[in-house]
Amino acid sequence: MNKTTLKTPFGATATIYHQGAHITSWIPSPELGEQIFVAKGSEFAPGKAIRGGVPVCFPQFAAFGSGAKHGFARNIEWRLSGINNDQTEAVFTLSDNEQTRALWPHAFELTLTVHLTPTQLTMTLGVANTGDQRFDFSGALHTYFAVSDYTAVNIRSFEGTTYWDNGTELSHRYVANSEPLQLAGAFDRVYFDAPDSLKLTDGPVIKHISKTGFTDVVVWNPGAQGAMDLKDMDNDEYLTMLCIEAAIVDKPKTLLAGESWQGVQALTLSHA
Repeated sequence: MNKTTLKTPFGATATIYHQGAHITSWIPSPELGEQIFVAKGSEFAPGKAIRGGVPVCFPQFAAFGSGAKHGFARNIEWRLSGINNDQTEAVFTLSDNEQTRALWPHAFELTLTVHLTPTQLTMTLGVANTGDQRFDFSGALHTYFAVSDYTAVNIRSFEGTTYWDNGTELSHRYVANSEPLQLAGAFDRVYFDAPDSLKLTDGPVIKHISKTGFTDVVVWNPGAQGAMDLKDMDNDEYLTMLCIEAAIVDKPKTLLAGESWQGVQALTLSHA
């Protein structure tokens, strides 16, 4: 499988597989190490989803739609359409073709721009309606963070945000309190109209997670039983990963003919 690696003169690197325009590694520095989780059992094979990294979910998130779970974009080869001279930014493109139209009957163009600096990884997803009919879409940048122990980290701040727990009726919605979010066991929650800035504290390191364009945030960990049910994840790997995803879930976006949309997720590290 083709892949591209970005790097800065100060040692930061990011790796993107062309299938799915799928980021599988972000190392801000040798001292800080890998910040993105990828399961040991991931199948790096054509047409197979990679377990971990940053899958691009399009044109739907999870089962919120009538198509395949998380859509088709993560399993299709994208085109590397540009890379800057200093190897710190790459642009990937996916346009509708015979394969996509068999799954989703719309004309579109997706772009994913990955930009690397010594302190930040920025992902910009663009969606353009290149046809003559409107379409609706949902999706996410399904980011798997590597963590030391997901039961020991905390996330700030969802205070006052309405959320839904997977496994309950969609009409069952709750409001987050002011306490930092700490997890134990399986967790699968969608925060609607979520804050554009969050902090994931993992021991001495804070991961600053910001978004624009995306409305919602998904937080997910499969827990012990869920990990056992995933054939491409070792039974104990759930302890070292946590998904925090910039997403569109509750209210799909509508694009008329010729319209476009853009969403950004940026990741920055600092010391607690």
